[in-house]
Amino acid sequence: MTTKQYNKFAREYEKLTEEMEEETRDNYYSLISVNLRDKKLLDVGCGDGGDFIYYSKKGAKIFGLDISKEQIRLAKEKTSGKFIVGNMEEIPYPDNFFDVVTSKYALQSSKDVRKALEEMVRVAKKGAEILILTKHPFRNFLEGHINNGKKNYFQQSKVDSYIFNRKIKLTEPSHTMEEYISPFLLEKASLEKLEEHSDFPASEQVIKGLTYPTYMILKYKKK
Repeated sequence: MTTKQYNKFAREYEKLTEEMEEETRDNYYSLISVNLRDKKLLDVGCGDGGDFIYYSKKGAKIFGLDISKEQIRLAKEKTSGKFIVGNMEEIPYPDNFFDVVTSKYALQSSKDVRKALEEMVRVAKKGAEILILTKHPFRNFLEGHINNGKKNYFQQSKVDSYIFNRKIKLTEPSHTMEEYISPFLLEKASLEKLEEHSDFPASEQVIKGLTYPTYMILKYKKK
């Protein structure tokens, strides 16, 4: 998906996610085990900043990164913090800088998931939590097969997907599970939790009668 496309649907996405993601969001928040008071928190792919309201109430020092200028503008309307336009594969912060790193429904848009994850770990302090919610690779593959004729799970290609009853179309690169749990990454961070879910209401179920995971949550702790 291009930056221009993200800018175009930013306002509509903000409205729809507020209406439909409450249960998913609450579960995601519950997995942050540290006290956020005065902690430096980086949200990678922060979008319109919908999660910053919660983080602010918990007392976190908020930093947001997103590739879309329009999304960053919307985030600044919600709360105070430091918000910058940038690429998750080249996070413009020094090593060992953040107490917590989060990313929700953003990592799957990267062409190089391994690199983006390594960057999140790099900027995290030792012992910091890195919490990620992202599209599940199985959903990615099934949507690619139905919508784009994708036949090879291991070969990266563009995948079209639809959310919010086909109101929004996304085009993102396909990924494999190995990209999210690579041996190189596990040398630097321990995988504390892996959850698979199929209950995100905005996801289009592309094969009738088939139950499959639409998103997953990974929680890493930097060694």
